[in-house]
Amino acid sequence: MNTARPRAAADRDAALQKPRQHGPISAGGVAVVKDGIGTTTTSYRFRPQGPGRFFVAAFLSIWLCGWLAGEIFALWVLWRLLTGGLASGQWALPALLFLLVWLSLWSFGGAVALREVLGALWSEDRLVFGADGSLLLQAQRGPFRHRRALPRQEIRRFHLAQTGAWGGPLMAERAGRSIELTRLGSPRQRQEAADQLNRLLGLRPPPDAPAPAREQPPALAVLPAGWRELTPSFGSPLLVPDPALRRQQRLVMGLVNLVLWGLLALLIRGGPAWPGFWALGIPLALLALAGGWGQLWLGLGRLEWRLEPRLLVLQRRFGNRLRTLGEARALELIERVDSDGDRSYRLQAIRPPDPPLRIDDDATGPTSLRQLGAWLAARSRVPFQDRVPSEEQRRQQRRDEMERLRQQLAGSGRFGRWAARQLERAEAAGADATSRRPDA
Repeated sequence: MNTARPRAAADRDAALQKPRQHGPISAGGVAVVKDGIGTTTTSYRFRPQGPGRFFVAAFLSIWLCGWLAGEIFALWVLWRLLTGGLASGQWALPALLFLLVWLSLWSFGGAVALREVLGALWSEDRLVFGADGSLLLQAQRGPFRHRRALPRQEIRRFHLAQTGAWGGPLMAERAGRSIELTRLGSPRQRQEAADQLNRLLGLRPPPDAPAPAREQPPALAVLPAGWRELTPSFGSPLLVPDPALRRQQRLVMGLVNLVLWGLLALLIRGGPAWPGFWALGIPLALLALAGGWGQLWLGLGRLEWRLEPRLLVLQRRFGNRLRTLGEARALELIERVDSDGDRSYRLQAIRPPDPPLRIDDDATGPTSLRQLGAWLAARSRVPFQDRVPSEEQRRQQRRDEMERLRQQLAGSGRFGRWAARQLERAEAAGADATSRRPDA
């Protein structure tokens, strides 16, 4: 059997296992074994990186010690209440319900913290391609393992989500939505893996394509998950939230309302003589009313978009009542950055000089919003402008910011000029290291 190991820049980093190809490669980019026994495929391995994960794990481990003490104490109190109620026949129902809700949330928080500790110290994500080009994601967190398969025909491309200054997770873009593959490894490793996977499956833009096409390929005009097009018997088609998702939301809200109104009923049954009746009753009543209105809105109301030729109309429907909230003739996708440097994305319908109408928000990445904007533009024939900067534009922005910083330091005195020279040396060393990379 013939064995070859492709060379790439990530070979220098042991945390990213490079493709191992055996035998000739087929047109789909999959390595095939010609020994009649089976096939071997390309695999990538990602593990936690950086010293900061040890500080996170240490802090969460200390917190988990306190969490365990609180969990044991709450279980002990719950046991005493249950045994006391069985013995005397008198149940402290408000205290029991409150303790059950609190214990559920507390246990969920502990499980999330434990998962983060395992992810920082004992975790691995592996991407394996089958002989048919399908992608298998094998995720390990401590002793727990999970597998997920993605058919080859559903994958459009691989990319990094544009979230935060430290790089986002590795994503697999599908028609309708993107799937997060891994957050492990360094941003550079994930980016190199995305480039190699795109080349492996022939998803990379052609080499002679202009730079913006390579940085930000055109969006697919498909309706992403969470939305549904309705075609009434008369009138224009409507874009509405997915009814299946709304049913799930109603179910969750119904359970929340059951707890809130149950607690309120027990509190009223106890009467105003109870010492904490007003202090607990007023906030609980407000929460119950808000939960009831939320349940009513999910059952009878919705915001919807009427799709007219070259026009988008936002409507609010509640029961049989329908109200027009605004009209727009263009779409834009924008990026918003908060004070911590975290990015979020918004698709909105613009109608100058009035404020834009929000269509949807996404904090994980612009892919689904970009697909929704492209779908609306194709469906209603309205212009769509993608204002999310490409990676090349981001790099240019960072260079401009560094140049402004260097000029400010140079004009601030002797120490500032020294700091500016150190900054120039660091940039020159980084540029020299980049020019010596094999894939540069």
